[in-house]
Amino acid sequence: MSPSVPHATVHPFDRVEDIMFSLDANERLTFVNAFALKAWGKERHELLGRTYEDALPTKAMPEVMTAFRHVLNTQQRTELEVFGDRHQGWIGLIVYPDDGGLTVHVRRLPRSAGNPTSTDFDALTGCLTRTAFMQAQRTLSFPNILAVIDLNLLKSVNTLRGHSGGDAYIRAVAHALREALPAEALICRWGGDEFVILTPGPNQQALRDLLGETNRALPGPMQGVEAFTAGMAVWEVKTAYERAFAIADEHLQLQKEQFREATPGEHEIDALVTFSQELEAFRDPGDLIQHALNRLLGVFDVDQAAYATIDGNEAFFSHQARREGVPLAQPGLNVRMALAGTGMIDTAHRTRTTVWSTDYPSISNSMSVMVEQGVKSAIVTPVLSQGQVTAAIVLRTVNRWQTITPQMRKIMELTALRLEHALELRRAVGEVRSTLEAGMLTLGIVLEARDFETSGHTHRVATMAERLGEDLGLNTADLHHLRQGAYLHDLGKLCVPDEILRKPGRLTPQEWSVMQSHVVKGHELATRIAGLAVETLQVIRSHHERWDGGGYPDGLVGTAIPLNARIFAVCDVYDALISERPYKHAWSHEDALSEIRGQSGRQFDPAITRAFLSLMQRSGDHGSPPGDGQIKLFRSSPPFPQPDTDYADRPEAL
Repeated sequence: MSPSVPHATVHPFDRVEDIMFSLDANERLTFVNAFALKAWGKERHELLGRTYEDALPTKAMPEVMTAFRHVLNTQQRTELEVFGDRHQGWIGLIVYPDDGGLTVHVRRLPRSAGNPTSTDFDALTGCLTRTAFMQAQRTLSFPNILAVIDLNLLKSVNTLRGHSGGDAYIRAVAHALREALPAEALICRWGGDEFVILTPGPNQQALRDLLGETNRALPGPMQGVEAFTAGMAVWEVKTAYERAFAIADEHLQLQKEQFREATPGEHEIDALVTFSQELEAFRDPGDLIQHALNRLLGVFDVDQAAYATIDGNEAFFSHQARREGVPLAQPGLNVRMALAGTGMIDTAHRTRTTVWSTDYPSISNSMSVMVEQGVKSAIVTPVLSQGQVTAAIVLRTVNRWQTITPQMRKIMELTALRLEHALELRRAVGEVRSTLEAGMLTLGIVLEARDFETSGHTHRVATMAERLGEDLGLNTADLHHLRQGAYLHDLGKLCVPDEILRKPGRLTPQEWSVMQSHVVKGHELATRIAGLAVETLQVIRSHHERWDGGGYPDGLVGTAIPLNARIFAVCDVYDALISERPYKHAWSHEDALSEIRGQSGRQFDPAITRAFLSLMQRSGDHGSPPGDGQIKLFRSSPPFPQPDTDYADRPEAL
């Protein structure tokens, strides 16, 4: 009798007619049942060992990946229901912890009420379509609360994160609303960024509280802005739906008015001012870096943020931040790498510019350890110290692609500038006062970066003005206010359009009027910075006033012009004269001093002019003022020329 041949082992889950699969702690597939293989049209060898998001035929939903990572972190069972794009219907997932990994059971959910079809649901959000929503109203009892919801600043999200990021934002809000609402509620995607909700009963406050709690739990489109705005009304049995909708929409529009009145760029300006204020809270450079990474993580909705310190021919991550459920960036903290092998970090170091890739695995210098971790998109911005690249800010997405937008690159570079100068000041000055000063210097440098101002202009004129103030007998407090005003003197240029600020030719009268408004705008913005003295604000507002009364914005004459503004004006014009611009060559030191002397009693206070000329003469051979040997008082060929609005640069200002 021949020996019996053993039957091939069949996994118990292969007999289940639902999708079932298992992932290890790194989100890689370790098992896929027969039903899933058939549904996905794959062979087992094509899937095992690959990450779930790479192996899946369609893009994984963010809420599903969040659930997976929650179970991996907590090893606690969870359930969720989502609207599946492939299935065009609702599916239920049960996620079980499994020996450090997880096992997932996916099943289609029957929807008996009204027997809705796949076309009843919006493919992006899983909410009812407008048609299905209107049909579902026929079975409602009354009264109901009708709420109209509008997502805030969706256009800004699309600009910052790309349209895939905008879609993710819409889905996240829709998912949160569906999860929070009672089972008997109806929710419809009414338009691109609008939703309509109906809940039974007359209690508006209950729904208002529920929506408020949901809103607070969601990340907004930017700091200080909630994810959505809502208006609501009671829909009575004898009231037309259109009337209730109009009343709810009116309440919504009243709430949204603040966003409609905001001028372009105001939210970014507010963010700059807010960030500078936040700098005051951090004395330790490490805390400052960590705060910046946390801010970037939230602003761009990326998965990993890291600060790479460059030390000679090596680099290492000194700080990291990550979203919940996302693995730490690799290599780990304080693991030194040869700089030449760090890919984009090395490129940013060599080129001194931001580098990025929306499709990281496809670039030639990608790091294998990052590709293996699932990094799909990345951006790296260098951070300079004393003219040398000493660090880099690194942002990454894991197992999902994200568009690297021009706005993202711009904000990364501005953040690097603010971080750079804040860190330099903290290393140089360990006192509380320098913390506020760091934010001001940073804003000044941001302005230089925005309109290509001569590199170091803010630092030079601040140093020059402080030295001149000392010669004129200002006390310590007055010198501090003068230096603060110098840092922030052109803050209002954030409100001047690029096409005017960077125009290489003569400004039209209308353009000149807009340019002149920067002193008033700057004064208004600076009043939002807590702790600024009146003397500092006066420099910002009045540094373009003229001794003879022909200046702006207030036409002040003589000693009616604040003293700090008169001191700073001479230094600002001198630095503008000796700096090259697209529409003029740099003046020589001698010609600039001759022009300053000629404007005594017209543009400038005669006494301050004499003190300035004396200071320059004592400096000797165009040298440096005492105590600041590395900062030259002039520069004949700056590397980053750009337009300025001082009278010497714009003849039409005379």
